[in-house]
Amino acid sequence: MNEKLAMTLRWLSYVALFFCAAWFVFLCYQSYHQVFDTTGSHIHWEAKQNQVLFVSTVFLLYILYIALTLAVIGLCVAFFINLIKGIQHEELFPKKNIRLIFIAVLLLFLQTVASDNLNQAFISKGPAVIALTSNPFVQSLILLVFGILYKMGYQVAAEHDLTV
Repeated sequence: MNEKLAMTLRWLSYVALFFCAAWFVFLCYQSYHQVFDTTGSHIHWEAKQNQVLFVSTVFLLYILYIALTLAVIGLCVAFFINLIKGIQHEELFPKKNIRLIFIAVLLLFLQTVASDNLNQAFISKGPAVIALTSNPFVQSLILLVFGILYKMGYQVAAEHDLTV
């Protein structure tokens, strides 16, 4: 493996891990202010009698969004840690990452749908409207293509190791 490229990939992985940590911190900060801050823009949990279902739905959607986002962050961290370990063992395509990518396709799709609908719920403050944009489809399709290319790269690297 080209040492310069391996070092570049390792440093990019460290940068990506930093961004995952920043994403996590921002998610915690944003969640705190959305739920508990009463001075600014936050979720209004108090509801009139006819809005109890709406507020309950927003609350459940918010919990789903947080859980899915944490899962996506966790998958990203695991991917880059596996990549760093793989580079140390001169394995450019760690097999563990293949499964992580395909799980991330599904979770990213659901997380983006939840995010879009949560934004719609914050804006509407009325009857629930289901939002379905092209974002989850495009992001998931790009990640799926990346996953297939990654799997092909793993297979080519494994075949190359057998022939050498």
